[in-house]
Amino acid sequence: MDSVIRMALIPGDGVGPEVMAEAEPLLDWIRARGRRLEVLRLPYGADHFLTTGETLPESVFQDLRDGCDAILFGAVGDPRVPDGRHAEEILLRLRQGLDLTVNFRPCRPLPGVGQAGLHIEVFRENTEGPYGLQGSTEPGRAVDMAVHTEPAVRRLLEAAFAGAAARGCALTLAHKANVLKHGHGLWVRVFQELCAAHPQVPARGMHADILLCALVQDPRSFGVIAADNYLGDLISDLTAAFAGGMGTAPSLSWAPHRPFRCAALAEPVHGSAPDIAGSGLANPVGMILSTALLFRHLGWKPEAQAVEGAVAEAIGRGMKTRDLGGSLSTADMGTAIRSHLPR
Repeated sequence: MDSVIRMALIPGDGVGPEVMAEAEPLLDWIRARGRRLEVLRLPYGADHFLTTGETLPESVFQDLRDGCDAILFGAVGDPRVPDGRHAEEILLRLRQGLDLTVNFRPCRPLPGVGQAGLHIEVFRENTEGPYGLQGSTEPGRAVDMAVHTEPAVRRLLEAAFAGAAARGCALTLAHKANVLKHGHGLWVRVFQELCAAHPQVPARGMHADILLCALVQDPRSFGVIAADNYLGDLISDLTAAFAGGMGTAPSLSWAPHRPFRCAALAEPVHGSAPDIAGSGLANPVGMILSTALLFRHLGWKPEAQAVEGAVAEAIGRGMKTRDLGGSLSTADMGTAIRSHLPR
């Protein structure tokens, strides 16, 4: 018998609770299909922070790290916390504290949405670089440090090589080692080592500015792209545009070396979008497809495929939110997708 999977839900801020509300029924659906799942719903976000002053208590983090198998995450970020410290302390603590090195962001346009025929996967390092928030500000001077370590670089690139090998496609490393000689020089050195270890994978390095130009001109020439935290963020937002926009873009972060029980976190790419929160305009597709990525990571491949198929079927039948040219609300879109799930 399969062991019980313990999954934490953190809806967060802005549109996070709205899109999470359309993913939660998938958890009931998968339990009805015989999967053993325990759900832990957590309140952490701006509302909780402004009421209690708590971001993510140490005892809760330890329970997530050692007592949960996965996290389903909505979004964080709220204009009532202008310095964003609660968001940093929650999301960065999870990414870095759980050592979720690999951030996987696939781009596969849905029927009638975006550029048909594309299949680009971005592997973004998720814990280091300038997003490590190491730096300082003083009068007339500001410093943001970008730290890269060989273990994290190697883990990310090994995952990217594995992804390219599984698909039988080419791998491209995005870098700026011509200027960032130390940090990105490390990326190029490890990449070259792994090229020699994986001769079956067609692989190349490209300066990131040239890559972005080529990606716009001929996206079909790319299969898997690997990048550091900063470049991977920019590149994956561009590839999201090929698939219909940020509302459709899923992501999954994981720790390939499994240092803790909790080794995966799924979240949509779009962020909290506070300007449309509560309006019903948010697209739940990114959240639902992120849930499918998490199902697959947990070994529930048939259910992951069923969810992805339901999304494609609904959109193929013209069921779309306003950002995709339709008229459905967030809740109506979730209902439409679930209506195409197998019973």
